[in-house]
Amino acid sequence: MIKHIKEKIIIYEKLIKANTNDLDKVYAMGYDVWGEGKTYQEHLEECRSSVKYKKGTWYILSVDGEAVSSCILYYLTGNTIGIGSLATVSEKRGLGYASSLLNEILNRKKDYLYFLWSDIATTLYESVGFLVLEDVYQTHKGSSLMYYPSNYKIDFDNLPNYF
Repeated sequence: MIKHIKEKIIIYEKLIKANTNDLDKVYAMGYDVWGEGKTYQEHLEECRSSVKYKKGTWYILSVDGEAVSSCILYYLTGNTIGIGSLATVSEKRGLGYASSLLNEILNRKKDYLYFLWSDIATTLYESVGFLVLEDVYQTHKGSSLMYYPSNYKIDFDNLPNYF
């Protein structure tokens, strides 16, 4: 648990593994970005039945008991983890919660190589230490493959596919 003091207000942040009861809250965080013209109910049903989502483990950043940010982790090969579907509750965006969530994850398993595909500007991920791979390794149009930490030896012949 992390305790932050901002303007004399104590804020408690906690990284938790999402359980089945949390998943609709997690899916709702990304509705405005990934809903793609679907109704909210259609979006939930698509997420609930997603084969891709069933392959990963969801984590939530809880702040003062409220789920504010989430992402999914995919255990790829060896000491390699993929991070996907990072989202924050719309009214809480821009407050640093996504960065806090990423930092908590990265600090828990320090001997791992992390990859993510960024569908947004890479600034957020760069702020916590992710680096964009060179253009020659970018295989998914509209996304940037990034990695962390910078000193990890990467096997360029076995980069992850989009997840």
